[in-house]
Amino acid sequence: MTDSNPLIFYDISSPKQPRSYAPNPSKARLALSFKCVLFKTTWVDLLDISDVRKGLSCPATRKLDDGSDFYTLPILRDPASGRVVGDSFDIANYLEDMFPDSGRCLFPPDSTRTILDYESPSKDTAFFAPLTSNQGSKNEAYARFNLHIDATFSAHMVLFGQYLPFNPNTAEAVKALIVKRAHLSSWDDISIQGEAREQLKAEFKLALTSLAHLFMIHETGPYLEGKQATYADLIVGGWLNMLSAIMPQEEWKDFRTWHNGVFARLHDTLQENYFECK
Repeated sequence: MTDSNPLIFYDISSPKQPRSYAPNPSKARLALSFKCVLFKTTWVDLLDISDVRKGLSCPATRKLDDGSDFYTLPILRDPASGRVVGDSFDIANYLEDMFPDSGRCLFPPDSTRTILDYESPSKDTAFFAPLTSNQGSKNEAYARFNLHIDATFSAHMVLFGQYLPFNPNTAEAVKALIVKRAHLSSWDDISIQGEAREQLKAEFKLALTSLAHLFMIHETGPYLEGKQATYADLIVGGWLNMLSAIMPQEEWKDFRTWHNGVFARLHDTLQENYFECK
């Protein structure tokens, strides 16, 4: 990898370019910057993801609940090694294996790892796109943490799905695709306002309580292990990046006050130090 031959990172395009918003690409983007690895972004419309993955001979890593392939991003392509990696957790492992002396360690051996025992209150929720477990992979404790974090946030995506920033020229087709995949009657099913929305926000805040407590173990913060960040922090940071990008401004301001502001501090620190969009 050189300045003229950087890694190629495939991320979801939107009117917010060059702002990245989707949680799994955001996790990988944070990991790339955390490792100080040179990369450039190829932006892909949601409708083109399946063709891009197939064109790179990168099989789907997830299935929809009907058993069909669920083609998603991110993808990382390494021109030097010829490797194509199509899952955010696998990307983190690849970066640590290939660039062990670059940047900081994503999976530090001196980590206490007690925080990785987090269990999501939404762990038994059924999703139309079942979550990736990465069971049996390297750094499996982090994989389990990733699964439970995904469950907590995914279970409350109904609050924010209506604000996803689709490209105008394909927005209606993307909405129709999501409606079909999620077994909805129409896109209006996820437009929740008024008292029902306030109730869902209260449930989301409550669901984040046990996770917030983990960030309060070390008073120095802002990371789960205090001053030392690990990939676990980037996992949460990927979801926080999405919320910051798509939540209505007033709701995001309110969210930042939840649980003594631990998520706001984590988000701000990660954005300042590690989030690069290029």
